Amino acid sequence: MVSRLINLWLLLVSIFVMTNGFSENSDGRHKEVSGSNEFDLLIFTQHWPQTVCYQWKEDTESHDCSLPRDEEWTIHGIWPTQYHKLAPQFCNHSLHFNASALAPLEDQLNVKWLDVEKGTARYSFWKHEWQKHGTCAVVLDSINTEVKYFQKGLDLLDKYDMKHVLGKKNIVPGDNHSVQDILNAIETILGKRCQVECITNSKTKQSYLFEIRICFSKTFELIHCDGIHGFPTNCDLKKNVIYPSNVPVDYRVIQI
Repeated sequence: MVSRLINLWLLLVSIFVMTNGFSENSDGRHKEVSGSNEFDLLIFTQHWPQTVCYQWKEDTESHDCSLPRDEEWTIHGIWPTQYHKLAPQFCNHSLHFNASALAPLEDQLNVKWLDVEKGTARYSFWKHEWQKHGTCAVVLDSINTEVKYFQKGLDLLDKYDMKHVLGKKNIVPGDNHSVQDILNAIETILGKRCQVECITNSKTKQSYLFEIRICFSKTFELIHCDGIHGFPTNCDLKKNVIYPSNVPVDYRVIQI
């Protein structure tokens, strides 16, 4: 009778763990047990706020933007990624976003992980990045909590800030360059190939520098981005891309 009760208890525990996908240690760290978080590398994405605002205003011209005081690249996210796929995403719905956990980082996040889209719900950008990507990243000890995930983004921006990387090759806001020059500049400075994303004006076909993505191993060693979805660029290689110092005023744009 006792052994039967023990077996029943073990069965119930197993079902609970499988249903939740993760177990949680006493220190709050989450460990994968479902195998649903498989990925090959991590993409660290920075975006250019002036172009992000451009895209936001294209949706509705009355939209307003929150821009950093200085011309600086800001964080979009850290994305666990499989080669050739846009996956994994939204790995565990039981890992809820907790805004209060980020209180010690909030001042830094408001500058470096800024939500450009003014008027959206407070914390909605961070919540989205955590739910879509952070819940897939928790299998790595270095980013297995919400605080660690967002702190890692801040650390990576400090080390790989694209304004300074591009500036070393005299690529600065207000200029325009070939996409290949931008790709080559980043490879020269960092020693690894990256991905560059553009936003394109649907009327003029003019492209604007939007995002730069650099890639890391699971131990956060910088690696080539070859093999990620959309590598090396969505930009028109035959045309120069503008690196805008101000938000462009014609908002009829598309992302190619």
